[in-house]
Amino acid sequence: MTFDYSSVIRDEGERALAALAADADGTVSWCGDWRVRDVVAHIGGGHHMTAQIVAGRPTTDMSVRATLSPPEDDELLMEWVAAGTTALLDQLATSEPDEQCWSWYPDDQTVGFWARRMAHETLVHRWDAERGAGLATEPMDPALAADGIDEMLDVFVGLARVLFEAPGVGESAHLHCTDTDGEWLITFPAVAERVVTRAHAKGDVAFRGPAEALLLFLWGRDGGPVDRVGDQTVADRWRELVPPM
Repeated sequence: MTFDYSSVIRDEGERALAALAADADGTVSWCGDWRVRDVVAHIGGGHHMTAQIVAGRPTTDMSVRATLSPPEDDELLMEWVAAGTTALLDQLATSEPDEQCWSWYPDDQTVGFWARRMAHETLVHRWDAERGAGLATEPMDPALAADGIDEMLDVFVGLARVLFEAPGVGESAHLHCTDTDGEWLITFPAVAERVVTRAHAKGDVAFRGPAEALLLFLWGRDGGPVDRVGDQTVADRWRELVPPM
């Protein structure tokens, strides 16, 4: 399925700013000592950084983030974040998804990688901001959330397992969305390795639930009930097999 990632970035960014306006000091305890303003500043930093990476394609890299400094004043922060989102959307509108562009993921060095990454980054952190501000969280589109699961399992699980040399001796897990198409089998054949198959298959353990709840579960958040069926030992070791990023 093809998604309009730019619209996701715009809409979710606006919701995050609304959360900042509602309660900048709201606590986001599942993200360490962050408050809502920290979450929204993080979103803005990602948008500013990515706008510069796309503008300087194909050689500009994440080192540009060192030049970014979000304002401490909340009103100025809102303006800064909005400017970053506008800059990112302008760059995406004037480039093609398959154009070569630096990224930290070796298997996808294109502008399209960043459009997808920023869409899901903004989506999950918007949820953080709304929850931290005490607002009702906007329901995620199930198909979009399933796309976020696919990205997380493919991109971030592989990166996390390599960075942290996570264990693995053949354990497997099946993930299944109950409200939209989306099934994956992920196997951990050895230390720092993972194999992802997009298919219905039996794993040692199965995680089943709505796409939004599954996506948030993978990112270490409690976004609703996720059923765990099968080997509870493997289920209990999920965070060891998939270290949080």
